[in-house]
Amino acid sequence: MRRNFDCGARSGWRNPARPVSRTVRCAVSGMLLLLSAGAAMAAAETTTPATPATPPTTSPAAEAAEAAQVLGFRSARWGMNAAEVKAAIKKDFNIPPEKVQTEENLSERTTALTVMTGDLIESAGKARISYILGYTTKKLMQVNLIWGNPVDPLAKSDEIVAAANQLRELFASSGYQPGTIRSNVATRDGTIIVFEGQDAGKHATLLTLLNGTLPGAVHNGKRDAPVPTVVLRLSYILDVQNPDIFRLKKGQF
Repeated sequence: MRRNFDCGARSGWRNPARPVSRTVRCAVSGMLLLLSAGAAMAAAETTTPATPATPPTTSPAAEAAEAAQVLGFRSARWGMNAAEVKAAIKKDFNIPPEKVQTEENLSERTTALTVMTGDLIESAGKARISYILGYTTKKLMQVNLIWGNPVDPLAKSDEIVAAANQLRELFASSGYQPGTIRSNVATRDGTIIVFEGQDAGKHATLLTLLNGTLPGAVHNGKRDAPVPTVVLRLSYILDVQNPDIFRLKKGQF
């Protein structure tokens, strides 16, 4: 029996035969909705892991887990068009279609349908959910969820870190393909890969945490004190090898 992991997922990921940690570069680069979070990651001065890093292991319980299936997020499934995604949002969160924000990524020429909601994880506060529609298909190919300061300036670091730990424990026991799993891995841009993995269909899950500081703003030639920031991002991706985004063709320039 396969476990239907209705998790309710970005594009441009690396070949899965290579180390999974290379996915972070592409996952962060593309989503216009995460410009604030991406800037936080790049500028972070200090970072606190969700928990101390430990070597990946495969326990008997993990081996016995039903296979994960990353199908989308709740009622929103891969391949849905904009109208179908909005209907799924209405079903899941009682947010009418006219309240769903539509934003275009001018670089990748994808479309994001975005809503705000609370209580997805107890005590984690508000979350921003972005449903990404592909460039050519105009259908759902990724879902991004963000908690923390980009969504709520008053978000508390300890509560966001606790949510990261809770999600990691959930995913670790959800039957992802063992060779694709990594957790608690520090990266050079200041983030922690709390969890990443793929299902048998190479649909990917990536959970990252930034828990550090940003440089303060500059006023009259003087920089303000560093600003503490915490950002938790959860992404589910339909196709990590061939994301449906616009790319210039080789030989054009």
